[in-house]
Amino acid sequence: MNEETPIFDAAMRVDNIPSKGRRLKIELDKNQRLTLAKELKLDKLNSFLAKLLVMPIRGGLQVNAELGAMVEQQCVVSFKPVEQVIDEQIERIFLMGEIPKNAGDGSESFVDMEGDELPDYYTGSEIDFSDLLIETLALAINPFPRLKGEKLDIEQDETQFSPFAALTSLKRD
Repeated sequence: MNEETPIFDAAMRVDNIPSKGRRLKIELDKNQRLTLAKELKLDKLNSFLAKLLVMPIRGGLQVNAELGAMVEQQCVVSFKPVEQVIDEQIERIFLMGEIPKNAGDGSESFVDMEGDELPDYYTGSEIDFSDLLIETLALAINPFPRLKGEKLDIEQDETQFSPFAALTSLKRD
């Protein structure tokens, strides 16, 4: 990502969030979608809408978000356009401060280290959630898009690609 100019603004002041949380809605315009599509190497990004709820927790923030998008890529078989609807739920914890060197030594915040996600860390009174949203979108995109029902016409003998195929030819009768 270009560190100098963000593709879109998803920054929020977090020093004064009420206990019921603060909401943030981000809908990208045509130029922002075009820039993000280019960054993610997509043919098109037809829509992008994110709704975030940022809630204070002890030692940091909890972010719950919904990300909806419509991406268009080329089918890996026919090279025709394929649309994919993205509908992702995001749950992330942000803890105040730097990443601890010894997370377990004398820590006051409980972090479930066996959970799905490790926490992110922030400093200052503002967080930009754009990287979180772009990362979530990028991970949700199908890396091998295909039109429904399309498959490769090449039939291959899977045994010829087996690591034991060469040994089989050496086998004596």
